[in-house]
Amino acid sequence: MCARYSAVTLGTGRTRRAGEAGLTVAELMNFVAIAAILAGLGMYGMSRYIRRTRTAEATDSVTKIAADASAYYNQSDESQPKGTDPKAARATRHFPPSSRDSVPSELTSIRGKQYQSNSGDWAVSPWREMSFQISPSPQFYAYSFKSDGAGTTARAQAVAHGDLDGDGHLSTFSSQIAPDDDLEAKISPNLERIDPEE
Repeated sequence: MCARYSAVTLGTGRTRRAGEAGLTVAELMNFVAIAAILAGLGMYGMSRYIRRTRTAEATDSVTKIAADASAYYNQSDESQPKGTDPKAARATRHFPPSSRDSVPSELTSIRGKQYQSNSGDWAVSPWREMSFQISPSPQFYAYSFKSDGAGTTARAQAVAHGDLDGDGHLSTFSSQIAPDDDLEAKISPNLERIDPEE
């Protein structure tokens, strides 16, 4: 009795008998190419996801610095002598002084890596006045604070710079703080983000 096979003609000109196992070289190459494309897309998506989660540090910290600076401004007239006219006392309100350097002071310290600050980094103005610090956790961003003026002319800005991918191009997150007509510090509702995933 003769066995019956049905033959399938492949694109390569070779025929494969039904029930014959294995892949042709062309099929194997297609499989490898598709797997490489999918792996590349997965790696790209994962790296973007990781960078986005790391930007949460900057947004949270800049928001916290702005809130601390606002609280400082709103209480900065409490040192005025008793009996001082409340309106005159409010006119002396001010933000903490500007930072001399960012933490860390060298931006290369956060280029594609984290910086481990210590309590000494945060023991100077303006961080001391705002009781702000990130340590003992390592950080991906360098933080600075700028302020100027008093009373209605007072202005402040909390800033974070980062370089998550280590290419030398910085991302910037910043928040503006200024007093309203009643001399109460208000944080801008829009947190500025420039190249946030850099």
